[in-house]
Amino acid sequence: MKAWMAVAMLAVVPLVGCGGSRELNRARAETNVLKKDTAALRAENEALKTKVTELEGEVASITKERDDLKVAVEQAAAEAAAAAQSAGKKRKK
Repeated sequence: MKAWMAVAMLAVVPLVGCGGSRELNRARAETNVLKKDTAALRAENEALKTKVTELEGEVASITKERDDLKVAVEQAAAEAAAAAQSAGKKRKK
């Protein structure tokens, strides 16, 4: 327990001692830059989420159109097959 407290004190004491030092000012400036970068990345992330939502809507629309066309082609093929079968039948006299 004493070793743990010693390590904690050694880690905290230098921070307390550098109240107005250049290191602290540099750390504050870097923090401000990182906050701005974070805000920019969050805005970009929101824009990308919006774009993804739009693209998902387009994909759903195109998928529905594709499925409708498949059904129409299958129906046309079935009708053509039925017409060919009925045209091929011979009448008995």
